[in-house]
Amino acid sequence: MQYFITKTGLDAFDTARAWGLGIILNTLTSEEVVIEDLGWAYQLKPLASQNLDPTLLKTNSQWGALFAEDGWRRVFLTTRSGWEAKRDQVRSILEHASTFLCHDLTRPDNSVKFGTGETLPGGLDPAGFKGLRHATRASYTEDQLRVDRNHWALACLGMALCANYSFDGVWLVALPVPERVYLDYFRDIHTLFNVSSLRYHGSQNAAAHYAVQLVERVRQRAASAGSLRDSFSAVIYFSLFKTRQQIKPGQGGQLRLKPLMDAIARDHHNTESMLRWLDACFRLGAVEGAEDLGIAATELVMRWDIDSYERVMITLGRVIGRLQVQRRGPRSFDSVLYTTNSKAMKVTMEVLDDTGV
Repeated sequence: MQYFITKTGLDAFDTARAWGLGIILNTLTSEEVVIEDLGWAYQLKPLASQNLDPTLLKTNSQWGALFAEDGWRRVFLTTRSGWEAKRDQVRSILEHASTFLCHDLTRPDNSVKFGTGETLPGGLDPAGFKGLRHATRASYTEDQLRVDRNHWALACLGMALCANYSFDGVWLVALPVPERVYLDYFRDIHTLFNVSSLRYHGSQNAAAHYAVQLVERVRQRAASAGSLRDSFSAVIYFSLFKTRQQIKPGQGGQLRLKPLMDAIARDHHNTESMLRWLDACFRLGAVEGAEDLGIAATELVMRWDIDSYERVMITLGRVIGRLQVQRRGPRSFDSVLYTTNSKAMKVTMEVLDDTGV
């Protein structure tokens, strides 16, 4: 049986729904589920052949445990009502959505109805933003973005369990976009989505470091399995900031992962040196006095061109000469010295060559 998440153009919403459906299929079958991006939709194929019975979710211990995760509070950061009630609503909707899960989503032409249903929370997608940024003489009102309740529940489930929320003055949100992913056991793949808690310099800096760590974990899985199975095309990222009244979603974008994914697909052993070096640059860049290195490393991962690479190397030389940086972050300082070697530089240049630069 095949299932489809037809895309709407709201990237975070669409991606979160794909993850949410994958989690449900995996929970119901206890078998591997393949999530593949077809361009116009995400296609999901559970390897199990038995018919699905969503009513069994109520008695499934793994399903119940998913609603104890911390991510639920963060998805509903922008809502004024209690997040527990929203979480319980998601669970209730999905446990009573047999027709939706077993019939509607098996049709490639299934679509999402907008304008009625549940309000899309800003913690799920920046498109949920509501309100004016400044005073205006004109009379202007805009309703919140509302979507079909079943699709809303799927997206909330996927975002709560597969997105990363880190806090450093503002909330920074990152969500990986699957290209072709094998969802075997959710607890296992969820380790791919963890990110270090550092003092980041904005959402782009956090997303770039998150991308490097995600690719390194995928590389480790490929090295142990002998081949690359899981592939991600991008990382969706945005920020959540506090206004006088409540928390609002802010600036965001997508960071493409193709250069790094192609590199580990060709050689998942030698690319370790490059990824360790990049990780060390981000960690040292979080140390006070070395912020320019973190920003330069971010630009490299975002752009992958020779100018950004040269900027990293020049900045790295300057930072290494700052004694105050060495005192404030000795471990990160030593890590950069250890990982900056000819092997890491060679692999990085190969990635730059493959991007057509």
